[in-house]
Order: sequence, then C-alpha cells, then structure tokens
Amino acid sequence: MTEGFLKDMVKYLPAQVVPGFVGLVSIPIVTRLFPPAEYGNYSLAAATVMILSTLFGWLPTSVIRYYPAYEQQGRLSAFNATIVRLAAITLAGLAAFYYAPLLILHGRLPAGLWQLLMIGGLLFAATGLFNLLQFYLRSQRHVGRFSAFAVWQSVAGFGLGIALVLLGLGIEGLLVGAILSILLILPLSWRQALGRERIRFLGRIDPSIARGVFAYGAPLVVSNLAAWILSLSDRYVIGLFRDTGEVGVYSLSYNIADRSLMLLVTLFLLAWGPIGMRIWEGRGEPESRRFLTEVTRTYLLLCVPLVVGLSVLSRLVVGIMAGDEYASGYRIMPYVLSGVLLLGIEQRYQSGLLFHKKTGLITLSTMAAGVLNLVLNLLFIPKYGYFAAAVTTLVAYAAHVSLTRWLSRRVFVWSFPWRSLVNAAVASGAMGIAVHLTADQIQLTPVAVLALCAGLGSAIYAVVLVALGEFSPQERARVRRAMHEVLATARRGRRTAVVAEESRTKEVA
Repeated sequence: MTEGFLKDMVKYLPAQVVPGFVGLVSIPIVTRLFPPAEYGNYSLAAATVMILSTLFGWLPTSVIRYYPAYEQQGRLSAFNATIVRLAAITLAGLAAFYYAPLLILHGRLPAGLWQLLMIGGLLFAATGLFNLLQFYLRSQRHVGRFSAFAVWQSVAGFGLGIALVLLGLGIEGLLVGAILSILLILPLSWRQALGRERIRFLGRIDPSIARGVFAYGAPLVVSNLAAWILSLSDRYVIGLFRDTGEVGVYSLSYNIADRSLMLLVTLFLLAWGPIGMRIWEGRGEPESRRFLTEVTRTYLLLCVPLVVGLSVLSRLVVGIMAGDEYASGYRIMPYVLSGVLLLGIEQRYQSGLLFHKKTGLITLSTMAAGVLNLVLNLLFIPKYGYFAAAVTTLVAYAAHVSLTRWLSRRVFVWSFPWRSLVNAAVASGAMGIAVHLTADQIQLTPVAVLALCAGLGSAIYAVVLVALGEFSPQERARVRRAMHEVLATARRGRRTAVVAEESRTKEVA
C-alpha cells in the first residue's frame, strides 16, 4: 500500500515542487517591483477570488469521491455529463453573485483594488474549470498529465504575468498572465480529462447522480467558506482596522511559510485522495486504517523538521526573500508553519468522515474553527496588528484538528503514530539547536548560510532518528537498496559518458 502511495507522491512531486518554487521565486520579484500597499491590494484581491474558488470546490471534490464508483458501474458518460453541466450552472451563478455587488461598489472602493477584483472574477472562472479537469485526472490516476498541466499553469502564468507587468500593465498583469496561461492549455486539458466524448454544457442532468453529488458536496460549500474564513479572512480584518501596508507585510511572510510547508501538505492530499478511496471501496476498513497510519507517520517525519527549521531561520529567510519594508514580518512564520502542520494532521482525521460520507461533520468542525478565528481576529487585531492574526490562526487550527479528531473517532478509529511524532520532535529539536548556533556563528552570505544550515540540519535529523530506532530493519534495507541503485545508475552514466568521449576523440583523430 505504502509503495503505491509513495510512487504517486513522487509522480505528483513536479506538480508541487515547480509551482512552489515559482511561488517562492515570485515573492522577491514582486515585492521589489511593488511597495507593501500595492502588494496588500493584490493580496486582498487574491483572497477575494479564493472565496469563489472555495465555494466551487464542492464539485471537484465530489469527482474524487464518486468517480471510482461510477467507473465500476459503467456509468461514466452520464456522470461526466452531469458534472460538467453542474459546473456550468455553478460557475455562472457564482460569477453573477460576485460581479453584481462589485459593480454597485464601483467608485466606493480604491480604484486599484476595484480593477484587480474585476480581473479576479475572470481568473476564478478559468481556474474553476481548469481545476475540475485536474480533479478528473487525479481520479483516473493520470498523475503525469496532472503534473504537466500544473507545471504549465504556474510557470506560464508567472512568466506571462511578469512580462505584462514589465510592459506597463502594473500589478494587474499578474492576474491577466494567470488567465492567459489557463486559456492556452484548457482545450488540451479537456481532451485529456474527458477524452473525445462531446459534452454539451446545456443538457439533461441525471437526477440520481446529481442528488448523490449534491448530498456529498453541498455541505462542503459551507465548509470551504469556513476554511476561507479560517485561512484568509485575517487580511480583511487587518485592512479594515490597520492599513494595506500591514496587509502586505503580513501576506508576504505568511505566503513564504504557507507555500513552503503547504507543498508537502498538498502533496500528501493529492496522493492520498484517489488511493485512499480505492482502498476503502475495494479492501475495506482494516486496510484503510493501516494505510492511514502509515501515511500519517510519513507526513510527520517529513513535515515536523521543516516547521522547526524554517522557524529557527525565519529572520534569515525573510531577509533573503524581501526588502527591508517587509522584514519585520518574520515573527509570524513559526505560528503560520505550526498552523499549516496542524491542517495536514486535520486532513488525516477527515479521512474517516469522508469514507462514511459524513461531510456535514467536516463542515461543522471547519465552521467552528473559522468563526473562532474571525472572533479572535476582531478582538485582537485592532490593538496588536498583524502579529495577532498569526497567533489567532494557530489557535483556530488547533481547535479545528481537535474537533475533527473527536468527530471522526465516532465513526472511524485508527492508530495515530504518537511514537513517530515524539521521535520527529526530539530529532527536530536537536536539529534546531544546531542550526541556530550555526547561523549565529558562521560569517557567510545569507544564501550560503541557509544552504549550509539546510544540509547540516538534514544530516543531524536523520542521524538522531536512526539513533532513536524510528526505522525498522526492512526500511533501512530499502533505503540501502535505493542508494545502491542510485550509485549504480550514476556509475553507468559516467561509463557511458567516458565511452562517448573516447569515441569522439577517435573520430577527431
């Protein structure tokens, strides 16, 4: 089971590493092109677009849940047609819901923010359809195609956006570039996800399929909205009670922390979803329990050290990524990183509720955490500023994972790998102390210090984990075999290169 999961994770890696790398590279470029106030407006527009994306998210999520079942029943044609037509109705309704008040507010919002919001609605429509097709590819386990489209979207979107900015379009060019990148690839994405089957947006919707999809996905509309409140509403509260400059400073450090760790969180979610559902449908509850425990252990061993390492080096990382105007935001990174770590654990506890189609309970937990976060933000941000937003977000995520765990264990009980969590925490603590001392003592360029600390920290973490007995003999043997294979491949590559060079030398002679 784990081998298949890890193979899919590796296949999904480009879809996360490349967009994550592009997202991180974009930060120092954008923040040096625009001051915090403009970056704050851009962040507010992006957060607003996310409202629509989260409301639309119930439909792609339903594809993950129901595609295997309708594939087994031989009813994919009816299922696909129903999903596409529901998507058209949902996109049109959300667009109307978005643009009507926006047009009414024209002249009452700052001109720059209003223009970004207008373009953002078009970005939502394009992204919504594209993401639906991506969920189809995930359901079919066409991981290579999924990754290729995701890489294109991130690289082309950012490249076109920066080009438009440099041509004088302003920060709006970043949104326009993202739209163009999706429109260019959308026809091919449609064909890869749905084949050559011709599906009209207007047509009959199968009532039985629609009822099942709606019953499963509708609670996720509220859940997704609550998730948006939990993760992004703080920017609005900061902008309302403070100013857009603080929004920019907060958003920068938040994005650095979020994108760094969310790469792994999303990678686990992408790989787990289709495999987890197929194991549940085909092998039952005992295998699903074992699989979930194994996946959670792997998640903790990879993510805990990243949280500790980035927290220790937060001042250095923000200094490298942005200018002095944004530097003070480094203080929020440990809180944001810890919150994202808890989000990944909460997703593991969601699994039992998804297996049993208890999406209403997921909605309940997310709503409670979102309301808690909003109330805490309104109480503390006016006095303490953006730092309070980071702390309240961590508190809300802690409440979210606790409530989801309690609700999930009523229908699906599995063994959480507490021993692996303790080992990861101890090894990460040793790593953090060493990295902190090294960063303080070494007199090199910031980038060189960061690279040195990353290598040293990884080595210390691995050694301590081995000393704590975290890995079984079978796991150590698999690692040794993998290393031998890598070395053998490298040696074969060197021999091939030497032979080719000798052949070229003989030809010249």
